[in-house]
Amino acid sequence: MSKRIVGLDAIKGIAMFLVVLLHYSFYTRYYSSGLAGTAATVLCVVCVPLFFLVNGALLLPRERKPHHYRGVLQTILIVLAWKVIAACFFVFADGGQQVSFKDFLLFLLGGQLGNYPAGYFWFMNALISIYLVYPLVKQAFDAKDRGPLFVVGAVIFGFTVCKDTLKLLLQACGMMTGHELASLLGGLSEFYIFGNYGYTLLYFISGGLLYEYLFQGDSESVRISTKWDVRLSELFSRRGLLAAVALCCYVTTFCIQRFQNATQGANLIVLDGYWLLPTYIGASALFCLLAPVHFGIAPIRRLVVTVGKNTFGIYMLHMFALTLFSKLQQTEMLAYMGKMSGFAVTIANVCWVTFLFACCCCVSIILRRIPIIGRIFSL
Repeated sequence: MSKRIVGLDAIKGIAMFLVVLLHYSFYTRYYSSGLAGTAATVLCVVCVPLFFLVNGALLLPRERKPHHYRGVLQTILIVLAWKVIAACFFVFADGGQQVSFKDFLLFLLGGQLGNYPAGYFWFMNALISIYLVYPLVKQAFDAKDRGPLFVVGAVIFGFTVCKDTLKLLLQACGMMTGHELASLLGGLSEFYIFGNYGYTLLYFISGGLLYEYLFQGDSESVRISTKWDVRLSELFSRRGLLAAVALCCYVTTFCIQRFQNATQGANLIVLDGYWLLPTYIGASALFCLLAPVHFGIAPIRRLVVTVGKNTFGIYMLHMFALTLFSKLQQTEMLAYMGKMSGFAVTIANVCWVTFLFACCCCVSIILRRIPIIGRIFSL
């Protein structure tokens, strides 16, 4: 890209911060599971959808690059390098358990690394799976007749967003009537061909379509400000509507989490949260709200662009930082956090997340400038 779209960098930065916050709540001590802590982690339900929306926006509306699969191979090699680094870190720096060579090979091929917190590589596995079918999706996106593309999107939408939202409603009905109803939908997965990562393809396609709607083939031409081309107040009204929709979706998702907490014991997270209807609508609204933003203040713009360039490095480094920070929490230096109340400790945790996020970003900025080493930060 000759010119970066700063709004997409902002979305990537926010999504990355939410990823770090979510994993912080899982893998560190003293995170409050009360209402304050849950209110923070429920925000994180849009982090993965936002990333795939941005990826679709960056790839689908643009001309397909030649030698696509050469780029896919480079991505795979970079991810494999990071898996080797992660395995060495967890085994030698953490050292909580032994890992066999078979476990290591399984990890390289997409599995887990024993019980170590290396499951975050699932995101890269899902992204690679989309890159493998990208030429086919791109051809359907570019076609004059987009019927096949919409059919694929509708199938995925029906078997993920619709099915799991309906399942949630049946759980609520079952609780009120005393009859278990949600299992009625269990057999529908037999008709679904796209597997566990199908919903990521839905967000990927949606990102391309939303970008095309917002930008008329030019990142400087924003449709939400030109379609009506009337008073400035109406532009802010539209952005206000998008913000209101995102807020309503967040409140709805928080209520869903509390329901799941009461009925299924879900703690901090929203079960099946990535493919519920409020998440899909809320993530799409946030994307439309933030993508056209240009950030006219130069220092803020540079900060947003810098973070956007380093989200991959932050993602690869953040679990190392969380693991070390968790060990630091076992010392007297941070023992005070165990004595804090729910709201106060949530504020303290958010501050620590911000600090760790900034540290990972700084390390990524420094290391990506070093020859050879910088190549593994280049995605």
